[in-house]
Amino acid sequence: MSNPNYHPLDPDDPDGVEREKQRVREMLQRYQNVFGTEEGRVVLGDILTLCHFGETLDPKDPVQAAEYNVGVTILRMAGVLDPLYLQLGMGR
Repeated sequence: MSNPNYHPLDPDDPDGVEREKQRVREMLQRYQNVFGTEEGRVVLGDILTLCHFGETLDPKDPVQAAEYNVGVTILRMAGVLDPLYLQLGMGR
């Protein structure tokens, strides 16, 4: 299943990198808007439970590891862990 919001960068488009950074900034803001509310934090806690946070992961279970990684990604997008915008050198 592909992400409809993902658009690969066109090497012939010099503005593509800036547009992609802007798209990521906007998505980061959306995550922070949603999960920054009281209800959003409750939902985030439920999602993290489904993603095995607070549990010992079975290293032989790739599905469990993948679900955990989804939780990490959501936390990063929400600005809770090692914010993605810092890794992208985008600042705030």
